[in-house]
Amino acid sequence: MKKAWSGLGVLFACTALAWPGQVAAGGAFCTPDWKPENPDLGCSSQIAIAPGNDSRVNLFLLLQDRAGNDGAGKAYPDLGWQTFLGRNFFRWSNLEFAWYPGADTDAAVIPDHFGTKCQTAETGEAAYLQALEDAGFRREGDRSFLAQSRSALTAVCDDGTAALGPQTKGGFFTPPRAFGGSATPAGAFHGYLEASTSFYTSDWDRADRLYRDLSEQAGNEWVRETALYMTARNALNQAIDGANDRWGWFDLGFVSAATAARAEAGFKAYLAAYPDGLYASSAAGLIRKSLWLQRDYAGLEEIYGRQLETVKAGDAETGALVAEIDDKYLVREGRDASSNPLLLAAELLMRMRSDGYGERYRPLTEAELAASAGTFSDHPEIWTLLQANHAFYVRGEPDEVLRLIPDGGHQERYTAIAFSQQFLRGLALHSLGDTGEAQFWQGMIGGAQGIWQRPAVELALARSWEQAGQLDRVFAAGSPIHEPRIRRILLGQSAGIEILKRQSRTGGEASGEHRFALFTALLKQLQHGQYAGFLEDQSFLQEGSGLGSDPAEESLWNIYDTAFPPLQLFEGGTWSDGFNCPSITQTALALQADPQSVAGRLCLGDFYRLNGFDDFAFGIAYSQPDGPAVLGSRDFYSGDPIPRQNFYLSIMNDRDATSDQRAYALFRAVRCYAPAGQSSCGGESAEKHVRAQWFRRLKRDYGGTKWAQELKYYW
Repeated sequence: MKKAWSGLGVLFACTALAWPGQVAAGGAFCTPDWKPENPDLGCSSQIAIAPGNDSRVNLFLLLQDRAGNDGAGKAYPDLGWQTFLGRNFFRWSNLEFAWYPGADTDAAVIPDHFGTKCQTAETGEAAYLQALEDAGFRREGDRSFLAQSRSALTAVCDDGTAALGPQTKGGFFTPPRAFGGSATPAGAFHGYLEASTSFYTSDWDRADRLYRDLSEQAGNEWVRETALYMTARNALNQAIDGANDRWGWFDLGFVSAATAARAEAGFKAYLAAYPDGLYASSAAGLIRKSLWLQRDYAGLEEIYGRQLETVKAGDAETGALVAEIDDKYLVREGRDASSNPLLLAAELLMRMRSDGYGERYRPLTEAELAASAGTFSDHPEIWTLLQANHAFYVRGEPDEVLRLIPDGGHQERYTAIAFSQQFLRGLALHSLGDTGEAQFWQGMIGGAQGIWQRPAVELALARSWEQAGQLDRVFAAGSPIHEPRIRRILLGQSAGIEILKRQSRTGGEASGEHRFALFTALLKQLQHGQYAGFLEDQSFLQEGSGLGSDPAEESLWNIYDTAFPPLQLFEGGTWSDGFNCPSITQTALALQADPQSVAGRLCLGDFYRLNGFDDFAFGIAYSQPDGPAVLGSRDFYSGDPIPRQNFYLSIMNDRDATSDQRAYALFRAVRCYAPAGQSSCGGESAEKHVRAQWFRRLKRDYGGTKWAQELKYYW
């Protein structure tokens, strides 16, 4: 049983589509693998319809395809701290905001008492007071009593019935005179106060009796209509009363289905009496909620199918509808397969994931897929896409993808489905090692005009060139690879020194690529013992060369995003915090003259440590041995970097080193494992007994040094 946090206010919202989605696109703090294949639900989605997308994304794209919308011309959303998504990956909220930038639901004002039946107390008070004004009471005392009593009713949501005092035989509110029952205008408003007090205090039976009486004979039209609506809403609240488990999670298993059915009937009765009424939109939405509480998924599918046929894909309500369908229908177990083609397509794609969960998401067999063909008789393009996804992601038959999807890579524009089909064909070419893969992606780029489409093709093409050993083509003049993050991943993780040096002189200034390339070249040359090259590039840095700077932006934290990587570390970084070291320039000069310089190696280690390089990496591009390659997984930089732990291991046993230098090497080697027993210095991890030997040797042989006296523990 899928559970969701109880949102009672949402259950009874007056807005039909104000239901929160529960299907996440993945963990909030993980980052995507930079590869175009998308087999399983993870951190994010891609613009090609695929099993690994958030199911909301797939359903949304299918809707946009029907309307011919590819999102061309729409602005990419501000990712805030999620810049690691680049322009290749996104979450549902990013997609929704890009399509409907004026409908930022995250910025909406959250009402008081949100998540409870009281969240409409304030708006209900305003409507009540307006209706009271419209009623035109001749007796000011009656109007004043009724208005003040309504304000007191709102206070019940904060203080309970203590805000009203004890209930008498006449109820909670004693009028200044006899109003003559609900058939009179004053009696109708008074009766509504009594019924609503019972509603807000969960006295469901009394509220039901009073609302029903008012809906039949209230002497005011507003009261009569509102009471009919509230009769159903009261039943809906009663149905979920006590449906939270001991941890506060809402559990459908605790819902009274019979009471929810009574609520459904009540909302239908309201709509029959008031098809264009004040609460028509809310009643329609709460009918769906009633069906969900009953787990009547066939009824829900019928309604959702009609809505999908009539909703305007360009309206912001489309996003809310998709989120509702996903949460209340698609992800629910215990229902039959959909008969609506869009809903079934979204469902089948979820079942093509290899990491499915629950009965609803057991792996989709080829026979089951074939049995659904009739549902797509009027939608052959969807059927082809589903067959191809199953062939590629479930059966591992890329050649079947090529049979199903002919080459259509030179189009002026792509709808969502057409793009997804051709994108899948390109992935099949890659899987087969087809020599025409790169040419295919180049053919697609011109027509990839929809939002997120071109970056998707660029990622696939860049990976193709990288894996083929043709990284130069990514950075050649006129290259079709424009996306800054794709280019930086390849510069930081794949490029050799020749490309880095060239891009540091010629890379795009607007994106800061030349600064990034220079930063990468400087660091990697130090790490690989290429001190002459470092000094050459450092002199280029010192000359200025139009590099510019922005101290507020210069950080190792956002190295792939900032236009100003921290180049200043190579000019004015921290050199020493106890062991006497010169600037990194002087250290590099010493190592250029003698790569085995003891002082030079110790000071280079301190440069790494003091300037944050211990915890810095350009990224980890790990590809499964039998899976598709991740961008940046091939390293064309010659040689291996030298971890600073290696400096200490060598120097602690170097007879040419001074006793202070050997002591410092032991001190630093031990400190590499503080505080958790894991090395921050790189290299092969030393066992704890070895670290203990270093510590004891430092204390025994070099006890008079400041390093032995300062070190109290080993880790």
